[in-house]
Amino acid sequence: MISVVIRNKNESQYLKKVLHILDTLYKEDIDEVILVDNLSTDSSLEVAKSYNCKIISITNFSYGRAINMGIEASRNNYVLLLSAHAIPIGNHFFKSTLSFLKTKKDIAGLRYINSFNNYERALENNFLIKDPLRYGLMAACCVVVKSVWEQHKVNEDLGFSEDKEWSYRVMHEGFKIYDFNETFFYFINRSKSSLVKRHKNETLANHQLFKTNPPSRIKVILGLVKRIFFSNTKVFFGTAILDIKKAIATFQVIRILNKKD
Repeated sequence: MISVVIRNKNESQYLKKVLHILDTLYKEDIDEVILVDNLSTDSSLEVAKSYNCKIISITNFSYGRAINMGIEASRNNYVLLLSAHAIPIGNHFFKSTLSFLKTKKDIAGLRYINSFNNYERALENNFLIKDPLRYGLMAACCVVVKSVWEQHKVNEDLGFSEDKEWSYRVMHEGFKIYDFNETFFYFINRSKSSLVKRHKNETLANHQLFKTNPPSRIKVILGLVKRIFFSNTKVFFGTAILDIKKAIATFQVIRILNKKD
């Protein structure tokens, strides 16, 4: 069986959809659902209780700490990490996952394919992850093998990319991570402030992981000017031209329909 660990903060709207689908389609495949909740003030806890989730509260939040707490509380060796706005797809998602896991030795986790580019990369590498810092696990939907995690806990200090850093460390120790030929939907409408915060955390984590120097302030300013006055302008005129062409096409349809009348 598989344990499911969901990280959540004030995402009751999405959480309810995810839990409903898990309960409707995968009830026989899932041994338990653990919600690691970051002091939600909406109805997340009520939603989780209605689906009999095991609820763990986290006060000093980091993505890595939430993952560690969830896996620690799980009772199975295979743990599916899942965001509150991601959902597995396919009737045999869990069955195929378990079947694959049991055939592999020295396996640390599974990354599910969710784009054509990832699919091409997986085919090229025979579904074996080669570059963990770029293509390691995606904590939005991935499997972690608990027996490996017990030897190598997730870094709790990183603000982002804790999944990629963990992938790198366990692969350095000789374990393997595979791309897996199943998929998931990732659905969320982020606020502008959330997007800015995510950009900050992701940029910081990338520099920490790849040990690169931060860009100069001048480079940042020049990049901003380029996006505002060139890239955005190009997009604007491109969209405007497309809208004009669509309007012309609509007039052509009107003329064709009027001739028929």
